[in-house]
Amino acid sequence: MATSTSSSSASVVEAASSTDLPTIGKMESMEVAADAIQTNGQIQKDSSLSPDSKEDQVNVEEMTSRDYYFDSYAHFGIHEEMLKDEVRTLTYRNSMFHNKHLFRGKTVLDIGCGTGILSMFAAKAGAARVIGIECSNIVEYAKQIVEANNLSDIITIVKGKVEEVSMPDDITEVDIIISEWMGYCLFYESMLDTVLYARDKWLKPGGMLFPDRATLFICGIEDRQYKDEKINWWDDVYGFDMSSIRKVAISE
Repeated sequence: MATSTSSSSASVVEAASSTDLPTIGKMESMEVAADAIQTNGQIQKDSSLSPDSKEDQVNVEEMTSRDYYFDSYAHFGIHEEMLKDEVRTLTYRNSMFHNKHLFRGKTVLDIGCGTGILSMFAAKAGAARVIGIECSNIVEYAKQIVEANNLSDIITIVKGKVEEVSMPDDITEVDIIISEWMGYCLFYESMLDTVLYARDKWLKPGGMLFPDRATLFICGIEDRQYKDEKINWWDDVYGFDMSSIRKVAISE
C-alpha cells in the first residue's frame, strides 16, 4: 500500500518559456456528467437519464439530490470543505497578497472559480479586471457573493466549460491565470488539461500562472487493518466468496 501527499508553490513563470507544464492541443475538462447540459444558471438533464419523459430544468436554488448527482459541485458542501481548508486557502491568498505588485492593474483569469474566493483575492490584490469561469451551477452563488462584496465592477463570472466559453468582448488575453486545479494525489480532479488549454489560448507571452509548479511526495507504508477492511474483506461476505472483486479493489 502507498500513501501520498502533494504540495504546490505559488511561484511565477513566464508562459512563453515554461517547461514545467507541457503545451497541449485541444483538451476537454472534467465533466460532472456526460449527459448533463448546463445553460443559463440551470441544469438541463438528458431525458434518457431522467425518470420523467420530458426534459427537466431546475433552478440552482431548487436543486434536489437527483440534480446534484449530475452537478455535484453545485452543492455548497464541497465548497465549504475546501474553504475551511485553511492551509490551501491561505496559501493562495498569501501568494497574491505578498505579490501585489504583480497583480496591480492586471487582468486575471480564474479557472474553476467555484464560490469566487480566488477571484476576490485577486481583486483585493489590485487586479483591474478578473474573469472567473465555472462550469457548475455554483456559479449562480458566486455571482451573488461577488455582488455582496461590492466587487462586481472588477469581477465578471462566466458560466461554462473553459474549452467552450467566450471571454467578455473587451478581453482577448490575460496577464495572470489562477486556479486551484489540484486533487487527491495532485491529478485526481483531471483539471490540469483545462488550465493548460486556457494558458495556450489566453495567457499573454510573459504572463504568469499561480501556481506554476508542484511537487508530489510518495511514501510506502504497510496498513494491515486497511487491507483487511478493503481487500481481504471480499473473501467472506456474509458467508459468500466474492474474492473476484479483490483485484479491482487492489487497483483502486
